[in-house]
Amino acid sequence: MQNLSSQHLARLYDEFADTEVTFNAQVILESGLVTSDVRLTLGSRHLDCVLYASSMKHARVIVEMGHAEAELHGSSAASLHFTFRQPEEKAAVSFFVGCRIDSLSEYNPQKTRLRFAALEFTQRAPDALIAILGSLLEIKSNALRRRDQRIVMTADAMKRLGIQSRESCVAIDGTSRRCLLRDLSFGGAKVLLSTDGLPASPQRVLLKLHRCEDPDDTVLNGSVVRVEDVQGHEDLVALSIRYSSDPPISYKQKINSVFAQF
Repeated sequence: MQNLSSQHLARLYDEFADTEVTFNAQVILESGLVTSDVRLTLGSRHLDCVLYASSMKHARVIVEMGHAEAELHGSSAASLHFTFRQPEEKAAVSFFVGCRIDSLSEYNPQKTRLRFAALEFTQRAPDALIAILGSLLEIKSNALRRRDQRIVMTADAMKRLGIQSRESCVAIDGTSRRCLLRDLSFGGAKVLLSTDGLPASPQRVLLKLHRCEDPDDTVLNGSVVRVEDVQGHEDLVALSIRYSSDPPISYKQKINSVFAQF
């Protein structure tokens, strides 16, 4: 889990407490949700369930329950168990959230034991859930509002981004070339590189944020939208790159870590 300050957590809660996150395949991957460890406890009964959606105040799950469990839903205390694996943590984070079943409805007429349960939390969400859901929602919000807002590669910005050097790598027409990062954003980047051997009209590029000889799991697919001369450097050009596909969550988290400071 990200190590967020109490002020940041309070801001995430104030801004996003009622906003629901639907747990599709991409969100499950981004959040680190352990789907096999989601369960609803109803009285003394532990029921495996599928997390359909959650906010910091309520959740919706698909749960298998018989008539006996269904009859208990209005009278027994309930809790929803979450487990998330976080990239920078050795152990998964697990917690229960006290809740009550607000409503039950049929999920599939052919599978009468499957119910769609709307849960209302009866306690404030744990900091872990606020951090995980809030960070996803903050990234989504910033990626829309600040898509083209550039982060210039100053020493402070690089430290927050976890980038050791401005030296980076682009592949143009299948050939890797050294370059220097000038700025980054949610939607693109600008790099400086030598004109030596550069195609007259470069279009498709692959950008990675490390030196060409270093391994890097984050490779950003993009297109060149503008080529500019670099004043005072006739042997250099600046390539403005727009990403052609949605960057991975690890990249968006890096960009958001800078905007989250303001």
